[in-house]
Formats: sequence, C-alpha cells, structure tokens
Amino acid sequence: MTSGANQSNSADKSRSKQLRKSSKRPASSGGGTEAKQMRNAQDDQDECMEDVSTSSDTREHNGLLENFKNQPDHSQRAGASNDRGVKKKLVIKNFKGSSTRNDGTENGQNEGGDSVEKDWTVLSDNVFAILEDRKTSSTMETLFSKVRAVCDRNQAKDLYDRLVTIVDNYAKQLRESLSSVEQVPLLTDNCEQYLAKFGSIWESYPVKTNLIRNIFLYLDRIGLTVNEVEILPLWETFMKIFKTTFFPEISKDFKATKLFSALYMAMQKMMDRHTVDSPLRALIEMLQTVHVGEEFSGFLLTQLREFYDRERTEKVPIMTCNEYMTYAEDQISRYSSMVKKNFDEPTALRDVQSTMMTCLIQQAIPEILLHDFDALLSSTNTVDISRMFNLCRQCPGGEDEVRVQFSKYMKSRGDQIITTCPDNDLVSELLAFKKKIDFIMNGSFKSASDSTKMRQCVSDAFETFVNKNVDRAAELISKHFHTLLHSGNKHVTDDRSLDHMVDDAIVLFRYLRGKDVFEAYYKRGLSKRLFLERSASVDAEKMVLCKLKTECGAGFTYKLEGMFKDMDASETLAILFVKYLAHMNKPKVNFNARVITPEYWPTYEAYEINIPKEMRDTLTDFQDFYRLQHGNRNVKWHHGLAAAVVSAEFREGCTKELVATMYQSVILLLFNKCETWTVAEIVECTKIPEVEVVKNLVALIGGRDRPKILKIADVESSAKKDLLDSVKTGKFVVNSGFVDKRCRIRITQVNIKTPVEEKNDVEQEVNQDRQCNIDAAVVRIMKARKELPHATLINEVLQQLKFPVKAADIKKRIEGLIERDYISRDPDDATIYRYVA
Repeated sequence: MTSGANQSNSADKSRSKQLRKSSKRPASSGGGTEAKQMRNAQDDQDECMEDVSTSSDTREHNGLLENFKNQPDHSQRAGASNDRGVKKKLVIKNFKGSSTRNDGTENGQNEGGDSVEKDWTVLSDNVFAILEDRKTSSTMETLFSKVRAVCDRNQAKDLYDRLVTIVDNYAKQLRESLSSVEQVPLLTDNCEQYLAKFGSIWESYPVKTNLIRNIFLYLDRIGLTVNEVEILPLWETFMKIFKTTFFPEISKDFKATKLFSALYMAMQKMMDRHTVDSPLRALIEMLQTVHVGEEFSGFLLTQLREFYDRERTEKVPIMTCNEYMTYAEDQISRYSSMVKKNFDEPTALRDVQSTMMTCLIQQAIPEILLHDFDALLSSTNTVDISRMFNLCRQCPGGEDEVRVQFSKYMKSRGDQIITTCPDNDLVSELLAFKKKIDFIMNGSFKSASDSTKMRQCVSDAFETFVNKNVDRAAELISKHFHTLLHSGNKHVTDDRSLDHMVDDAIVLFRYLRGKDVFEAYYKRGLSKRLFLERSASVDAEKMVLCKLKTECGAGFTYKLEGMFKDMDASETLAILFVKYLAHMNKPKVNFNARVITPEYWPTYEAYEINIPKEMRDTLTDFQDFYRLQHGNRNVKWHHGLAAAVVSAEFREGCTKELVATMYQSVILLLFNKCETWTVAEIVECTKIPEVEVVKNLVALIGGRDRPKILKIADVESSAKKDLLDSVKTGKFVVNSGFVDKRCRIRITQVNIKTPVEEKNDVEQEVNQDRQCNIDAAVVRIMKARKELPHATLINEVLQQLKFPVKAADIKKRIEGLIERDYISRDPDDATIYRYVA
C-alpha cells in the first residue's frame, strides 16, 4: 500500500467497523484448527488492509500518512507482470508451522525468535515515529505483514503487551506536558488556556492511536482471539490508558478534576455572554469517549444545583413574579441551547433542564407566586402569564399551586367589585371581569394538563363572590336583562349583538344560587315590557326564555311562558272583539285588552276608580263580550297596568298625542272640566289612591329630560319646598307653553316606591313560593323513604332544593306538615319522622 491509498475515513468511522460487540475479547474455546484460523485470516486480509482510517482532523492525519515510505504495492507489481505477458502459476503448498521447522529441531524456534525481535524492532521504530510525528521507515503494507507474521508465531500476547507499554509511556509524557498549566491555580480568567492545552493533547492522541491500531489490526481482530485470557480491544485499551493517566482520581469516591472545573467555568462565562475560545465540544466528546462523561454530568448537575440555589435565594425576595419568571426562562433557555450544542448525549439536556427547573421554579413556587401575582394577572399580558404558567406546570404540583392562587385572585377581585361598585355599574363590571378571565384562560392557560379543573376553579370563584349578596345580585342581573330587552336600549344595534350580550348575561345567571329571586324580578320586568309594549322584540324575549329553559329546565320558565300564552290569547280576543262590535252595529274603537292568568303574572293591587265616560262605554262592551265568550265569567280590571293615547291641545296650533298610563290619562281628562286641580280634588274625583296620584303627577310635571305636560300654578312657593311636598300641596294647571318637536310623546313613569319596599314585596313573594317548594320536597322524600331521622331529612331536602335555605326554615315547614297530618313523629323517638299515607 502506498501513501496515495484512500485515507479519508474518520476515526469514529474506523471504530464503528470493529467486528466485536463486547468490550472484552473472550478466550478461545478451542474450536477449529490453526490452519482454519490462518485460512480465515487469509480471507480477511483485503478487508483488514482497507480498514486503515484517519482521525476527524483530515489535515493532521494526512500529514501522518505522508510520513510512510512510498513503495509500489503488490497490485502494481502484478499489473506489471501481466503487461509483460508472463503467465502466473498457482502453487498450493502444505501449511508450515511458525514455531518450528519441518525437521522438528529447535533451530526453527531460534530462527522464529530472532525473526520476531527483528519484526518488533521495525514495528516499534515506526510506532515511535507515528507518536513523535516523524516519517516512518516502512509502508503500511509492510508493517501490517510483520504484525501478521508475529501473530502467526504465537507471539500476539507479547506483541500486545509491548505496544500497550509504548502507548502508556506516551500518555505519561503528554500528562507531563500538561504540568505547566496544572500548577497554575484555576480561575475564570485562565480557564480557557487550560482547556486549549488539554484540547491540543486530545486532538492528536486519538488520531495517532487509531493509526497505530490500524497497523496492528490483525493483532486486534485475529491474533488475540487464540489466547485464553480476556483482553480489551486495542482502541478501548488506548482510551483506558488515557483515562487512567489523565483522570486517576475518578473512582467511587469521586472528586472533581481540574478539567471538570475548567469546563464548568467556561460554560458559566458563556452564560454571562462572554466569548469563549476553547474546544468545549471536543473535550466533552473526549469525556464520553474515555468513559468519564457520567462523572462530569454528575459534577455539572451538582454545580448547577448549588449555583441556582444561591440565585433563587437572592432573587426571589427582591423580584416580582413576572421579573423572576422572565429571568428563570432566560437561564433555562440559554443553558439548554448551550448543552444541546455541545453534548451529544440526549439525556444531558433533559437532566440539565430538570435540575434547573427544580432549583429555579419548583422550590420558588410557594413564595414567588405571592409577589405581585395579582398585578401579573391584572395586566392581561398573555405572553407573561403564559410564561409563568408553562414554567410552573412543568413542576410537580406547580399547576395546582397556580390554580389555587388564581382562585384567590378571582375571589379577591370579585369581592372588591361586589363591595365597591354601585348598582348601576355592578353587572357591567362583573361582565368585564368575566371577559378578562376568559381572555386569560383562552390565551395563557389553554395548555393546562387538566382543563376541567381549571374551568371548575373559575366557576367556583365566581359562584362564591356573586352569591355573597344573592338577592342583590339576582335583582341587578334581572334588571340587566330588562335593559337589554327594553326597546329604549341604545347599545343594541342588531340581533347578533343582542344575542352576544344575552349570552354574557346568561353566564352570570348560571352562577346564581337564588334563581327564584331572579325569576321574581325578571317576571316583573317582563310584565312591564309586555303591558306597556316596550319590548324590543318578541323573538328576542322568546330567545332569552329558551336560554333560561336550557339552563334551569322547563319548570323555571313555566310561568314566564304562560305570560306569552296570555298575550297570544289576548290577540285572538282582540280580533273576535272587533267582529263582535261589527255584529252589534257598534262603532269600531281603537281598543286592545290584555286578559291575563293571575298564576303566571306578578301580584298587582287592583283599584276601582271612576272611569271617564270616554272610556267607560268601551270597557262595558268588552266585559259583555267576554262574558258571552266564557260563560258569564267576571272581568277584573287592573287599571294601573293599562295605557292610553290622549290627544292634547295645549294652545291653538299645538296639538300632541300623549302616550300615558291609565291613571295619567284619567288625570289629564279632568282638565277638560276645570283648569286647576289639587291632589285632594283629583283623589276625590277619580278614586285613585293618593300614592298613585302623586306618582303620576310627578311624571306629568316632568323634568330636565322629561316632557312637562302640567305645571304647578304657584311656582315661587313650590320652589322653596321639596318636590313631593309641592305636589301634595300645590295646584296644577296645563302647561300652555309646552314645546316639543315630536308629535307623539311618551310620558315616562316615575316609581316613588323605595327600593326597600320593592325588595320586601319580592321577598314576600319569593318566600311564599319557597315554602311551597320546601313542603313539596319534604313530602316527596318522606313518601319515598317512609321513615327518616331529622338530620337525614334536613340534608336530603337541602340537596333537592335549588335555592339557599336555612335548616330552621325547613324545620318550621316540617312542623306545619305534622299539623296538617302529612307526616308524624315516632312515638318512641321524637327525632324520627314517619310518612302518613
């Protein structure tokens, strides 16, 4: 083989061609003869000769190969013979032993020994030439042949020991060359010099030893297999020599070597954004090659753990949650990138990330989440919140801790909204807060491993603070629905926007526990919209009912749906009434009566008043028509819920149509008889209660944004009094100077009843319904169980009821059922109830 042979393979590729899988070569079991071994060796000669490879550093290895003497190989001589036309003759001779001559004398042994020494001299000279970077005196083919000749003479073990001794001495020389930098104390500033020196040693060692291994390839693969002892392959032997020479302290009682410390310092300099000019990756690969990579990994993880424990202790008390999470993410990301770049072992990256996550995040979670965590969530910065959540959820129990703190934040912020917001802004603030939480959930917490628990956390938090004052929340949410569905709502532009707003309100309604209180308030608002024809859309009203029915079931919307049935039936009656008037030859009137079922509608107070003649005839005709339709049933009029259109002429050329309530219309018609009226006179003439008269007069007087239909005659004296006192004592006249661009004017109603009085009315109505529900639940349970102790009955009733109730209230209803003989007490034990069939 000449120096021009293919030498482009790397040292790693050469090592990958080794035929044995175990690090130890097992001793021969005696199977097969020596002749068979030699034939196998002869068959493998070509492969062995082609297995010469170089190191990854092509330039250096090419330089080493150039040191071999250029000589023509056998293939060239064979080609020359063929060119001369000389015929080749194949001769097969008997096998000759390498240890003795054919005559069996000891001279063969002497000749063999002399020949081995001569071959070793040539081999050792060339090995030293390779190690000392000198030119070799023989070709690779010649050296390979001599190695085979020595092995054929059964001197493989001796040849192996001599070669190992040479390489071991060479490694010690390399170690001595490192003593100049070993004696200098290792600092951050000089760690690169140490790494550069160590890197230069490792750069040549595997190249030279691999070249030597290729020369002794026959010894490595075949020659040593006939020995009865276990011998390491040459490459592993050379690596073991390097390990024992440069890392003698690596043992069970591991202590950090200077190289480990230098590598860690260089990595820390890179983390501090300093440029490091050292063969970091090559040295880490070297540690893996000589089988000390595991020890270095342990050393590195220990140093990282100590360093980041100190960092956590220093930074957590002085940083906010967002600042610390930003710092931790940056450290983990940069260190992971550096490890991924310099380590080939896939476990190294995982171990480093796990160690840093434990030190920086897991052990800091209990404390760092208390540092401005609320401010982080209030910022609604999904990037910062996602960073915090993604880091915490990778730690055991981290996601649960975030969920706990998130729940505390929602409850704290919700309590603040409930406590500080006025009634007019409460629902809008709660909806804005819910949108904010949904934004965080969809943007930052979408990667939660258990999204069900996270959603349940939000539901529990909202249910807690929304029901802190359940009656107030139910009232305000129902009034929010009333505002949405009212025809005067300017925020609704189309059906889609209304549907979206209703969905948002339904979410808050879902968190209410006192849904029966909501129903009472909603029913009152719905009745006003239907009676006064102030509903934005019947389709919208039924859409809301459909959503409420989906949430609470058909029983919840039973009465509300009945109200719409009454309205539809009234439309049919109106058509029939027109036909009735035509049949009776009476003039057609613009009249529409709403016939309601008292069970479905709120309870209203009905007053008998003096109806003006202009209206009395029409009411009488409808009453006769209704009796004819329904078998002489009586009609009870609720004038307080009625409305009328009054044509008013304030002065010549100023005629307006006033849309007013029935009470307002009756009061206005009085001014056709007399120009001046007092409250007492109006009450005496119309029989309308004084409270209703005062309320409607206030509405007719108007204000800044309301039409001023009437006015107080004595303005100067009324200005010094309170408005209600002025109304009760003043005299009223028509405002002849009334000006308004509109032809039809709607007079706004004024509610003089205080919120406390209205709440008492609703509470009384709700309590009455709740008592019936409690009675039904007790009877239903006792009928199924027949006999129950007092405590068990109370618990089962609480589980069935959908509204908050006290145990004392249930006990009162049980006493009432005992009095009415639905249940009875056990004669021997008064705490046990029995169902009475």
